[in-house]
Amino acid sequence: MEQMLLETVQDASRQITITSIINICLVAAIVVAVFIILSVVRKRLKNKLPLENDLRRLHMYTTVFRIVKVLVIISGVIAILQVLGINISGIAGGIGVVLVIFLLAMKDSFQDLFSGFTIMTDKYFSVGDAVEFDGRDGIVISFTVRTTKIEFIDDRSVMSIANRNISKIRKLTHMVDIDLPLPYELDRKAVYDLLSPICDEIGQIEGVESCELKGTQSFEDSAILYKIRFFCEPKDRPDIRRAVIKTIQDGLKKAGVQIPYRQLDVHTK
Repeated sequence: MEQMLLETVQDASRQITITSIINICLVAAIVVAVFIILSVVRKRLKNKLPLENDLRRLHMYTTVFRIVKVLVIISGVIAILQVLGINISGIAGGIGVVLVIFLLAMKDSFQDLFSGFTIMTDKYFSVGDAVEFDGRDGIVISFTVRTTKIEFIDDRSVMSIANRNISKIRKLTHMVDIDLPLPYELDRKAVYDLLSPICDEIGQIEGVESCELKGTQSFEDSAILYKIRFFCEPKDRPDIRRAVIKTIQDGLKKAGVQIPYRQLDVHTK
């Protein structure tokens, strides 16, 4: 191995002439010029981006520029080796093996980057959006091409999530449904007369955008389910949901209607 390396260096030294030095300087100048152009372009793009919603785009540009710089450096090194008359075919084979090992070791990181680019291009979510992750609601507080940070609404804890787990993240809407069980003894008109004023009262709760009675949802063993739908900011959902449920309880109590529950009748001889 050492003998082979020595022979390679000796072959390269024989190729060093005025012409080769000029060519090497030309390659180096081209690499430097490309670096300067990339820096200027990146700076102009950064100045054009407003800030918050385009921060993720800035992260994407930065990653792309880094990849391009690495490719330019590799191309420059290959060009210089060719100028020196070094046979790069054997080197390329070794580099290929090392590259395969590197890609396997960095599989998760590349998957994060790919998922990050997917989020950016599809605009799946952005900073400030409400999302659900593993059954918990939270707000996206920062985003890069590799990770997404979520602040959970229930306890204000913050979690950094690798972007390869994007399939577990669901963007929340303003819509919230409550399925209310009522006894079969109440006919449809009586239910609407009961729930319509309650929905109007729910619509007056601070933070509730609107509320409506959607109607019959399903027939259960001991009750009929009626769907009530209201709209609010996802970040305010836990507190507003409790206020809505309290309003429903108070309205049912005032009307003398009890929420049915499953009962078991036992007959003995």
